[in-house]
Amino acid sequence: MNLRVTPKLRLAALALTAFALSGASSCLADGAYRLVPEDVIAIQVLYHPELSVPEATVRPDGMVNYPVAGDVQAAGASLVELSETIAEALRQELRDPKVSVRLVRRYVMPVYVLGSVRMPGAVHVTGPVTVAEAMALAGGLAETAAPRMGTLVRADGSQAPVDIMASLSGQTGLVLQPGDTLVVSAQFLVSVVGEVTASGRYPAEQGDRVADAIAAAGGLVETADRSAARLIRADGTSLPVDISAIITDAGAEHNHLLTPGDLIVVPTLERRVTVVGAVKLPGKYDFDDGDRVSDALAQARGALDEARLTDAVLVRRDGSAKPVDLQAITQHADQAGDVALVDGDTLIVPRWADQIAVMGMVSRPGTQPLEDGMTAMGAIAGAGGWPADGAAPARTVLWRQGEAEPEIIAINALALMRGDADVHDIPLQPGDIIYVPGSRGMDSGEFSRVLLGIASVLRLVY
Repeated sequence: MNLRVTPKLRLAALALTAFALSGASSCLADGAYRLVPEDVIAIQVLYHPELSVPEATVRPDGMVNYPVAGDVQAAGASLVELSETIAEALRQELRDPKVSVRLVRRYVMPVYVLGSVRMPGAVHVTGPVTVAEAMALAGGLAETAAPRMGTLVRADGSQAPVDIMASLSGQTGLVLQPGDTLVVSAQFLVSVVGEVTASGRYPAEQGDRVADAIAAAGGLVETADRSAARLIRADGTSLPVDISAIITDAGAEHNHLLTPGDLIVVPTLERRVTVVGAVKLPGKYDFDDGDRVSDALAQARGALDEARLTDAVLVRRDGSAKPVDLQAITQHADQAGDVALVDGDTLIVPRWADQIAVMGMVSRPGTQPLEDGMTAMGAIAGAGGWPADGAAPARTVLWRQGEAEPEIIAINALALMRGDADVHDIPLQPGDIIYVPGSRGMDSGEFSRVLLGIASVLRLVY
């Protein structure tokens, strides 16, 4: 049978051929590619342009909306599989639907450029890009950028530092892959106060350390205490900083990394010595590095006539005591004994005058000169007596250093005050200590411990 080829039939044949070639081309071009969310596809139904869709985006849930079939699962399907799925849905409306699905635009994960750039966020790319290209797409560096160091976070979660400036100048061949995140650090402020050339707030960036902030403040001045600086974080945490160790590279653990809001405090190096006892002007004095005991005595305007120069004591801050012969030092006979001062020293210059002490529940506890014929009650009266409440004068004791060991003598001061006939006052000796206890009570062992502690101090001074 001869088939007559009409213009209409020729046109239909050409359309079928084009449709077949289009489907074959898609399959060949895409191979086993499977759709992912954000892919854009086109759906064509032969002879039914009203059912064709020029562009449809695969939603994040993997579905694509087709007007006749509704939501169709697209993510994970190949183009051929999706074509067959849509054709199957159309068979309810058409006898033999011819459906072709074409990939209009393949989704490529963006590169994320965050931090101190002009347009932080996702940068849409079609493939790998250099750091410079990604930065250009993000608008370039912001004014607050600290481009010395950034951080690259790969799509797999791994991280690596990035020298942004070196990358921008082409000194590195670092390439960003789709899905990578580049974080450009911003400058932040830290404060440096105390013994530095210029206290103030200074910009810092990721990777900067305490030494960098001190350098920004012009370095330390001569009066800085290099071993007692502190780094105070924004949350109130305080960390010790030994600047001397940092300078000598011996204390890397003190060269802490800086964080926003940090405060570095460099205190003044305190060199103070206290001079007490038989000197003309007792008090606390500043001294210079290298000053010695003789310099401390000179600052106190020298010793009084009644000073026991041979029995002076230098007490360190840690409580250790060293005997000092000030007479030999002032006569230049004992240069080795003229030791260098350290902060917190106390120089005690004792007196030759005989002293006694009245301690405990009296109005004016302390030492008194021992006068001829002074008794226990006379010493208590000289200390202002005891208060009406809270004192137990009937249990007063006297501590006296005997030849072999201390002696504790009970005194009923209340009976002495009343003038009872069966009690007698006690004449005092140099170094005696009278203790009027409180009314809550104290046994003899507690008395001994208290009085021995008082006596040890008084022996140092007197």
